[in-house]
Amino acid sequence: MLVPMRSILILAGLAVSLAAASQDIYRWVDKDGVVHFADQPGSDSAVLIKTVEPNTMDAAEPPSVAAGAGGDGPQEPDAPPYDALSIVSPTPDQVFFGADAVVTATAELGGTLRPDHSVVFFLNGNRHEASGLSAEFSNLARGSYFLRASILDQAGQPVISSQQVSFHVRQPSINSPQSPQGRPRPQPRPGN
Repeated sequence: MLVPMRSILILAGLAVSLAAASQDIYRWVDKDGVVHFADQPGSDSAVLIKTVEPNTMDAAEPPSVAAGAGGDGPQEPDAPPYDALSIVSPTPDQVFFGADAVVTATAELGGTLRPDHSVVFFLNGNRHEASGLSAEFSNLARGSYFLRASILDQAGQPVISSQQVSFHVRQPSINSPQSPQGRPRPQPRPGN
């Protein structure tokens, strides 16, 4: 039988409100099949399901301070190991020409890479291992690509990830030949 969410909330509210004194909690099902919880039996079929005792924890010192027993005070949680991770190359929406184009992906890390962490790039969702903070991609077909960098821990879980960057691979054509810098050359206008 499923317990309605309202009944669960009532039970939780009763448990919280009864923390100061020992209280009993009763449960019963009415003729319509609705489950009820209360501190008083509301029916002859009510069953005592829980006696809530008052909180007897020593309030002299919070547990977090008591746990740091060396006199050092409470322990600070570990600071995140890295401030930022971003892709610096390729630039957003950069265009590469030709099937033989080599795209070098380079990431910049705010912090020092820990020895137990690894850098990976995800190109259109496919994982590629990095060499340091860079990776090379070649033999890319014409189209648009999406690149993201991540630092992974020993378990392969991401510690930090960069924003996604898109870049494009285009094929040179007679109308738009490739210049030595990788950009299309401007075409002369007719009549010039």
